Amino acid sequence: MMLLNPLWLMALLAIPLYGVAARRKRWGMDASQKWLLLSIALVILSLARPIIPQKPLEIEQAGRDVILAIDLSYSMRGTDVVPSRLSEAKKILIETVRTHPKDRFGVIGFTTQAIVLSPLTRDTELLEHLFGALDETQIITKGTEVMSALELSRKMSHAKTPLVILLTDGGDEANYDKEAQFSQDNNLRVNVVMLASQNGSTLPTDEGSALKDEKGHIVVSARNDAINEIASMSDGKVVSSAEELHVLIDDSGIEDFTGSSSISDNQELFTFPLGLALAAFVLAMTSLGDKISKMFIIALAFIGISANAGVLDFAYFHWASKEYSRKNYEVSAQLFEKIDSVEAGYNRANALYKAGKYQEALTQYRQLRSNEPLFKSKLYYNMGNCHIRLGEFENGRNAFLKSLTLHYTKEADENLHFIAQAEEKKTLNVRKEKKDQFSQEENVPTGEKKESKQGGGSNMQSDMKSGGGGDEGKKTQGDPRFSASQGKAKLSSRQYELINARSVHETKPW
Repeated sequence: MMLLNPLWLMALLAIPLYGVAARRKRWGMDASQKWLLLSIALVILSLARPIIPQKPLEIEQAGRDVILAIDLSYSMRGTDVVPSRLSEAKKILIETVRTHPKDRFGVIGFTTQAIVLSPLTRDTELLEHLFGALDETQIITKGTEVMSALELSRKMSHAKTPLVILLTDGGDEANYDKEAQFSQDNNLRVNVVMLASQNGSTLPTDEGSALKDEKGHIVVSARNDAINEIASMSDGKVVSSAEELHVLIDDSGIEDFTGSSSISDNQELFTFPLGLALAAFVLAMTSLGDKISKMFIIALAFIGISANAGVLDFAYFHWASKEYSRKNYEVSAQLFEKIDSVEAGYNRANALYKAGKYQEALTQYRQLRSNEPLFKSKLYYNMGNCHIRLGEFENGRNAFLKSLTLHYTKEADENLHFIAQAEEKKTLNVRKEKKDQFSQEENVPTGEKKESKQGGGSNMQSDMKSGGGGDEGKKTQGDPRFSASQGKAKLSSRQYELINARSVHETKPW
């Protein structure tokens, strides 16, 4: 066992210091205060996060190298793609990395020069922050140089055939023969996400007006389909939406990298001291006595422990059995009701019967399902006893017959013969068990010793898993004869400077 946050244990020093101060000041410390101090100590222990380290799991992984090259030139401010070309590009980028978490993505930004915005990574959160931080108002370069993006893409990945995605409006060139040939010679599979329309749009300036050229004419930027030549020669495609891009990446069918990663799944133990802390707090706020066990169960019920539900069920089963042995049958029935298992349902019905709630017990017995003949025989036997208590002798007779058909017991046979001789509600007193002449003993909860017989009855016991919410069910001791089935990151000023630069020469710009 180890602690993930051991520094919290220093807070435990406050408890003995309080004890010393209480003695000096002659403060009286009653039982409630002691329970409260214990509760605080257990909470501190929970905050220290005790765990049992588990052996790391090695998971084999494989994926593609995808280079995302985004056009950051001034023309990407065009609004023919709402709200803007660059905004749509960022949206597509975010959807792409979210949809393909197993692939590695490298990000390039290019205008007249390309720079690496992110090396190859599978860190989806990092990439999303990066895309959200791209600010077009910081980019003033009005030209586009696709070749720089292709050259940098080839340097970024050591894959045999890197998948390159150009998110652009087509750039400025009349033809891209040189770029297409470069892509083919360097085994780049280039795909284009076209982010512009045939009609184009004006380009807004920071002042809110439309961009004009040197002669004072309003600039209209439209899509440049000449760039499609690059995709054609490199066995790529031209798409215009995120959905098409996702299909394109999935269909590439290339695994550029393989490897393994370790995943550690520690077993958390903080829930146990936390549960005890809640129990101690309840005891500190209430009087002590025979109800301590009930309060402990109530405290546990407020703990949000899905992973340790089996432990909680085991506790419920134990205390429900204790209440049954103390003849607190209604309390026992309430506790068994919290456990989702056939065994608990059967024990709840027994407790209801002992509490004199024969109709509720009958309903509970009817809800139980099993393909085990011995268990079904026992159910019909106990249902027959319920019918007798309710004065329903014909139904009781049918139940005992079904019980004997599945498995013979002396008790069921005796009760069947007695019903044939009895007059309804005259010979039998349905309220006083001591005067009953028919055999009616029920099972005690599985794992508990039986009380002394009060006169014949069902003596079959079940052995099933108690609990059922945890990773491993915990078995109770029972008769083995029977088993029933069941803040964003921002680009640096240096990066924007490189994006806007007309000429940058670096051997490793990333």
